[in-house]
Amino acid sequence: MQAKLLIVEDEALIALEIRARLLRMGYAVCGIVACAGEALQSVAKCKPDLVLMDICLKGVVNGIEVAADIREKYGIPVIYLTSHADEDTLARAKNTAPYGFLRKPFQEQDLRISVELALHRYALDCQARESEDKFRLIAENIDDVFWLSTPDFEKLVYVSPAYEKIWGRRREDLHQDPLSFMEGVHQDDRDMVRALFGQPPAESLQLEYRVVRPDGSLSWVRDRRFPVLDSRGQSYRLAGVVTDVSAQKQAQTQLLVLNRQLQEQATHDPLTGLPNRRLLVDRLEQALALARRTDGHLAMLFIDLDGFKEINDRFGHVTGDRVLEAIGKRLHDLLRSTDTAARIGGDEFGILLANINDDGDAALVARKILDGLSAPLVLRDREIRLGASVGICLYPQHARSADELISRADAAMYQVKHAGKGAYAFYRQQTFP
Repeated sequence: MQAKLLIVEDEALIALEIRARLLRMGYAVCGIVACAGEALQSVAKCKPDLVLMDICLKGVVNGIEVAADIREKYGIPVIYLTSHADEDTLARAKNTAPYGFLRKPFQEQDLRISVELALHRYALDCQARESEDKFRLIAENIDDVFWLSTPDFEKLVYVSPAYEKIWGRRREDLHQDPLSFMEGVHQDDRDMVRALFGQPPAESLQLEYRVVRPDGSLSWVRDRRFPVLDSRGQSYRLAGVVTDVSAQKQAQTQLLVLNRQLQEQATHDPLTGLPNRRLLVDRLEQALALARRTDGHLAMLFIDLDGFKEINDRFGHVTGDRVLEAIGKRLHDLLRSTDTAARIGGDEFGILLANINDDGDAALVARKILDGLSAPLVLRDREIRLGASVGICLYPQHARSADELISRADAAMYQVKHAGKGAYAFYRQQTFP
């Protein structure tokens, strides 16, 4: 597509000669005008790609003034044509940012070169402006903060409006002091952030930290910074993108809480809060593995409440549940931190005594349990009494696996039940009152 040129020249012969030359070069001449008013009208009408402007025009308005108007209103490039090249003329012409300056008379080749260079430069400027417009359109409408600075972070080149939303602080203050963003960083995270910016911009880095806005509200952000390299591979800019990740952090926290809840539900009894049979077996397996390596001893106690069915039948299941909760707490409080009390099911409980010295330790705990559970419970002004039967199985004397320890402790408990309840017994041994 031919480039359209407008000639603004008050000497008709020179104007016609320039048009002839331009036509021979393959350009389209959309008009020849001789004064400022006609120049502005022609520019508005035909929108030329380039204006060849004589500086000295007839009338009170000279070419430099017209060129300034054209640049301001239409952004069309101008090449000056003049017979004058004094310092004052050059200085005034430079203020309008011309795309060329031809001194009359000039050769056709000089005209060709000036026009080609002006059109090429204008095309590059248009591309740059378009890229800049696209950049600003994106940067100023995204939720992320985009910033650009010198490599030493001493001068801020650009920061997007999202900074004011996330930090709650003015961009103008950040331009005056690029490190003023640190005032909004949570006090506990500042050393970590300073360390990030204290490193030379040789590679991309990422950090998550908290931002506290002036109103006290808090956000989590992910700060990614990276060097911008020139053609020689040298860093000449430092760029960064800061993303508000508060929603992600909240979702992660909720997921962790949910996972903990699911884990708790999978391994603990929902009524008493004690470990369930699954977790008891897992801990029993671990205790057995340690005992095998160290030639240690452990005991498994199986507990069944005496009289619980009568309480359920008489007072109802709600009261029965409150009784089980109270029993679970008592069992937990009677044990060492290294031992485990678990609800196996119904009114049955299991106790793992890890790392005991002998059967005397197990018997001592069994007696404490019988005494502790026999104390009356007061629920809703009712005094409730019940007892327990306890079976004991020892490792390695009575069993060597988790399943055997539990089943044989259960069998020992039934020995007690059959013998009259309210006591404890070792597996296949006499029951003691």
